Amino acid sequence: MNLGIPLRRRRTKSLSLSYISKASAFFLAVAILVILIALYHHQHSLCHFSVLSADSLDMLINQESSSAYRKPDRVPTHSLSSTARKPGERPSKCTVEELFVVRDHLRPLVCAASAIKDPCLQKCSITIATKCPDTSNYLEEYYKVLQKQYLKSSEPNEFESFVGLSIGCNKGFDALNTLRMGTFDGSLSKEEWKTGMLKDGELGNSVCAQDTTNPFSVDMHIIEPRKGVVHCFEPVPSTVKKLKELSKDLGYDKKGLKVIHAAVDKEPGTAFFKSSDVSGLENHGLGLCLNQKLNEEGCDQEVEVLTLANYVKENIPGDGPIHILQIDVEGYDNNVLLGAKKEVLERVEYLEFEYNWMGPWGTQHLYDTIETLDDLDITCYWVGQKKLWRITGCWQLYFDIHTWSNVACVNRRMAPDLAEKMEEVFQQTLKIPYLEIGFTEPVTKKLREDLSPRRAAMAAKAVSIDPDIMTAKYLQ
Repeated sequence: MNLGIPLRRRRTKSLSLSYISKASAFFLAVAILVILIALYHHQHSLCHFSVLSADSLDMLINQESSSAYRKPDRVPTHSLSSTARKPGERPSKCTVEELFVVRDHLRPLVCAASAIKDPCLQKCSITIATKCPDTSNYLEEYYKVLQKQYLKSSEPNEFESFVGLSIGCNKGFDALNTLRMGTFDGSLSKEEWKTGMLKDGELGNSVCAQDTTNPFSVDMHIIEPRKGVVHCFEPVPSTVKKLKELSKDLGYDKKGLKVIHAAVDKEPGTAFFKSSDVSGLENHGLGLCLNQKLNEEGCDQEVEVLTLANYVKENIPGDGPIHILQIDVEGYDNNVLLGAKKEVLERVEYLEFEYNWMGPWGTQHLYDTIETLDDLDITCYWVGQKKLWRITGCWQLYFDIHTWSNVACVNRRMAPDLAEKMEEVFQQTLKIPYLEIGFTEPVTKKLREDLSPRRAAMAAKAVSIDPDIMTAKYLQ
């Protein structure tokens, strides 16, 4: 019987140690779990958008606008896309690090809150960043190098003739400067052109003040300009009449400025445009007179509609380069590209177009356009004030938000030096730790009210940082 006592004592001691050991393990496990949960929420605090409401989106907008959140430090420590590659080779895809730098510059949250709800407000950071782009640090620099080569050449006539296409020529200032830059012809004067456009009539306002921006600097030692032509397509009757008259009066038609009275689309045909006493009106595209209400307000001028494929085949035959293609046609930009087809696009060295929600763009996807161009060796970027953000190989879902913006592209095969220069500008842009874009004005209450469940869901996807979601193709 006495043997039972010590045995019971030993068992009690053993049990006590066991309870203590188990309790310690339990509390340690709980502590580790709490730490892991805290880390998870710290790293993924922006991922919980599955049930995003207007209130929670409003909260996130306020958070993004706060000083604590607006000072990110995500400068890439290395870059796969900047590694050495052969001339004309496709740049490597953006690293996740680089994608987040782009998001720091071009904030998706305000785009999701504003452009999905009302793109006309133009509050999206991409809109603000790419409004009235300045391409002087790569495109003009590239042509300055060509100008030096032309000047040093013993046989300038051996330089291939410059070819430019300006679709939606409007007042002609951009087309004129493109011709001046491509032909190194200092006699083509913006000031002279502006004076003529203002004479005997009213001139529409220039949103980007193309009439006052500095023209391309032509070397004074060039005596004989390079041969070349810019085909200036303009459908609005009052504007094209002024363009043709002025080009002839100044003798610019003999220097290569060719004005064509036509609209450009993916299929040939005819379309109606409004009569007006004012020339150079902007936002007057193919879609203007498709609205029945507007048809009652003077949409009585029938205009020919061309495709670039047909026009180029008849007027610029062969397989030589089309050095610059500029498109600004109020929502029909992608239709112009579709109508150009592979035969034309693979000849284009440099391309600019607008992306927005108007006209056919409203049901088309930028991703598809970028992929099509990439298959033709063309790399595209968001283009800003001496800054570039690559889209090709750096796609993010919120780019699918239809917002007013400008895109610049380069043919890697046709213009490898220009392609390299543009990629250098992109890499330099990435080194900027933070850009004050899209926060010059507070996000107004109007942007945050009454988001429908469908729009809230789209906004949730647009701002997600889940890699599978943030690099998806389409919002809907």
